[in-house]
Amino acid sequence: MSKIKSKLTEYVQSVANISNGEIKDYYEWFLKNSQKYIKIDKVESKKLSKKSIIKECYNNCFKFAYGHNLKYIEGYTLSIIPIEHAFLINNNNEVVDPTLAINTQNSKDRYGSEYMGVEIPNNILLEIRADTKKYSLCIPILFHYYQYVKAKNITAFNELHKIYK
Repeated sequence: MSKIKSKLTEYVQSVANISNGEIKDYYEWFLKNSQKYIKIDKVESKKLSKKSIIKECYNNCFKFAYGHNLKYIEGYTLSIIPIEHAFLINNNNEVVDPTLAINTQNSKDRYGSEYMGVEIPNNILLEIRADTKKYSLCIPILFHYYQYVKAKNITAFNELHKIYK
């Protein structure tokens, strides 16, 4: 699914095109290392949404990445417009989105029509979150992960392969 041309890909590419320096490098890295997802596990998303807080996708997903056998992803989702977002991926490569599942029972669901992101390995996620100078409950940590990967001169996928081997 990673080679699907999508509105999110076009959006991120347009941001990269108007950026320069390290920010441009970051968006180009994101495009190279991100995966796209369209299938959503709405049952698991709704279950986890009961313990989630609206507008705290990064913190919500961090809480569930441990003990639920889910992978932590940061990137974007396409709702009406592209938004920066954290979500989870299960073993079936389906999105689990506890934040956008909040308050969906009586209205049209709020899930994105597509998702795009980079997995941040749990050990690195913990390391960045432990550094209070870098971490905030509501701010993405993907740029910090990009800096980590760049400093180590590795690709995101090589890092994941090493960790899960």
